[in-house]
Amino acid sequence: MGANFTVKKVLDIFGSEINRNTLLKAEAGGQIPTPERYDTGAIKRRMWTIADLPIIGERYGYLKKPQRPLVLSTFTLKGGVLKTTLALNIARTAALHNIRTCVIGLDLQGDISGALGLNADIDESESMESAILKLESPRGLYDFYQGDVTLDSLLVDTDIPTLKFIPETPELVQLEKAISFENRHEEWLKGNVIDVLQSQFDLIILDCSPNWNRLVTNALTACDVLVSPLECKINNFRNFNVFHKFLRQFHDGMKLGFETVFVPTRFTSTRKLSAEIRNWYHSNVSGCSHGAIRESTAGEEAVAMRISLPEYAPTSLQADEMREILVEIWMKVLEAAKKKHKQTEQGIEMANPLEAVSTDRVVEAQL
Repeated sequence: MGANFTVKKVLDIFGSEINRNTLLKAEAGGQIPTPERYDTGAIKRRMWTIADLPIIGERYGYLKKPQRPLVLSTFTLKGGVLKTTLALNIARTAALHNIRTCVIGLDLQGDISGALGLNADIDESESMESAILKLESPRGLYDFYQGDVTLDSLLVDTDIPTLKFIPETPELVQLEKAISFENRHEEWLKGNVIDVLQSQFDLIILDCSPNWNRLVTNALTACDVLVSPLECKINNFRNFNVFHKFLRQFHDGMKLGFETVFVPTRFTSTRKLSAEIRNWYHSNVSGCSHGAIRESTAGEEAVAMRISLPEYAPTSLQADEMREILVEIWMKVLEAAKKKHKQTEQGIEMANPLEAVSTDRVVEAQL
């Protein structure tokens, strides 16, 4: 995007734990990248690029790297409830904290791929033939399943060096059908894609479609944390109990260990019904975040600009609320990382009970 970031903008994005002097001392000590200087009248302003921010975020931000690579899924059974907004904000914010992040699009609507910049170069003035060629050029998971491409070749870069994605393609429909014939088909994604990518990434985000299919089953089987939006509207409120029951039955029946974070969305504080529904979620839904994502023009504009709310309007109320939700989600992520680490330690100790000291060191080295 070519955006530049002043000292103030960097401080606004990463919160109030640091001040200008802290940032300048870190720059002088070589602990963060040296910014370019630009003349703006009588003074020269420091300007960092987007590629510089992950180093600053890792040192001074509010999200810490998990102990082990983790998988996060975003899923609900209703469209238009800000699922893409959540996925985009989690992905970009994690990447800006130097957490190597990969988003895998599993929704045929392709909203997350578009939000991450896919086909952003298509111009309304070009021909339909040219536009279709661009739309058909990305390869996807079905091409990988067929053996036509490598997994690495599917990864698409973004403006943040620590953020990549695998885009949705129309062939996801064929993939969903094809994996049904595989042994342990509910684990195809984990065994063939996620386990391979975890050597490259700290966080893998699976953005699911709003209908329960085999790819959603694969995503839930593979994930450590599920993030599910709860719209503060009466129709979604009525459907929640059915969705929650199915989700719980699947979780328990498959003996899965993922943690769930429900996030109230499309909240409008000036509407009584919306406020009452949000309060009901907070009081009755286990795992519901304390914060909520309100209806806002800023949120829609940020997605249209393909950036997170804290990047687009860092000092706004909406950005503060988004940070609060991201921190809550991240607490679940870190808890899942500790749980995974503990399970790994116990597994090693059971396999080698006489080598407990040395295996502990092995686990620490892997982290």
